[in-house]
Amino acid sequence: MKYTPLRILLFFVFCSVSSANSDVRDWELVDGSTLRAELIDFDKDSGDVLLKVNDVDDLRLTVDRFSAIDQAWLKEWVEFEAELTEQVQELGGTFDHLITNGDYPTELFVYYPSESKQSAEPLPAMILFNAGGKAARYCLRHIEAAEVSGMVIVACGTFRNTGGDDKLEAEMLARFKEVFPQILQRVKLDPKRVFMGGVSGGAWRAYHFAAFVDYPWAGIYANGGWLGGRKYYALNYPGDMRIAMVNGNQDNAANQWIEMDSKRLMQQATNKIRVIAFEGGHQVPPTATQLKTFNWLLDQEAVKSE
Repeated sequence: MKYTPLRILLFFVFCSVSSANSDVRDWELVDGSTLRAELIDFDKDSGDVLLKVNDVDDLRLTVDRFSAIDQAWLKEWVEFEAELTEQVQELGGTFDHLITNGDYPTELFVYYPSESKQSAEPLPAMILFNAGGKAARYCLRHIEAAEVSGMVIVACGTFRNTGGDDKLEAEMLARFKEVFPQILQRVKLDPKRVFMGGVSGGAWRAYHFAAFVDYPWAGIYANGGWLGGRKYYALNYPGDMRIAMVNGNQDNAANQWIEMDSKRLMQQATNKIRVIAFEGGHQVPPTATQLKTFNWLLDQEAVKSE
């Protein structure tokens, strides 16, 4: 793939704007108690805050329950989302919102890089899953790297962590088996270069769907994720994939599984694995790291002159 001067400029401009803004954090409440949870949504008009505790349980609180510093962080979170939305227009790509048909209607948030407007050939695509189901926001947090690398982003709504509930997981798999053919049909992408990925439980889901759904998957973007422990080592993971394990250097939970998961995935000798680290914890990597990851998955250099 060739990189135009505009694309290179966009990368250096925007990677300085959007740093990793972790949604999993320790919250301090006005009563002096603390809570570690993931922020799912904040409605600044009503003041309602939705958190997810232990990747499973939803907890709703009003903004006045939080300390002054956390209230300020919530305000920044909303402003950050607004900035990301504006970047779609600035980057020159296209942002689509689709809803699939069938027994499991699912929202799809799709970003097409500006290159797709001129290219006669379809571009590679990354199907993303978010542990908290925040598909639109999760898509937007990857569009800068997608724009520079030439990757279509497809973030799937509804899919989220289930706490290992077998019944819910069976439903999630049935949903994906219904949704995936519609992605291939309705999204302009290169069917020979389809990747999956996500953060935390989203990476877990990408690994498992690769094992459960027979398709020539190009690779996996595992951000702060793992296979889920030894009980999942018996799954039939495919070969011929490029697998990027992208973790914060302080993400102890995910990092402790890198060696064992790599050995299991390399049992399919045709798989290629690269570990990419960034400064941080259990969070979405900064744009520069995303770009490095996408370019490695696509087997292309970080920057090419025209």
